Amino acid sequence: MNLPIPPQLKDSFFFPENAVKVDPSHLNPHAPFFNYELIYYNKKTVHTIPWKEPESFIEDILVRWGKEKELLASLFKERSMDTLDAMKRSIALFYMLLYWSNSQPVNLNQEDSLDDISIKPVNVIERMMFIRDNPTLFHAYIQLSQLFEEQHKQYAKALALEKTKRKLKRQ
Repeated sequence: MNLPIPPQLKDSFFFPENAVKVDPSHLNPHAPFFNYELIYYNKKTVHTIPWKEPESFIEDILVRWGKEKELLASLFKERSMDTLDAMKRSIALFYMLLYWSNSQPVNLNQEDSLDDISIKPVNVIERMMFIRDNPTLFHAYIQLSQLFEEQHKQYAKALALEKTKRKLKRQ
């Protein structure tokens, strides 16, 4: 089905068109970008909502990032000019990691939404602006790698704290 790009995802960096084709029977959060959010914001039914059950989805994001990271490392090593698509995919993965680990759908058009989330790297807004403004620079790739690592650590810490709280409540 063709879905219009909702205001929360209107961003020419990811969506140069005003609509995108989505197959709700075979959702892939990477093709097109933010499938789950596209369906959610268009008020269509989806059986699984990743930001409500983030643990397994975050593992998938991290596995996917590992593959993209290897690809990007080799592209930058070869000084390839073909880094933009892989960086876009990786930036989208980071947004999913960032928002889903905070139990929220990705929202690309409200920077203040990042102010309201608790699990995030230091200076994430400024760092993402640099990465998005310079996606083909090696330093943007390094910065993105650091953001993934920091967000993963923050998320793991939050999970551990939550498990400890639940355990203490049972005692």
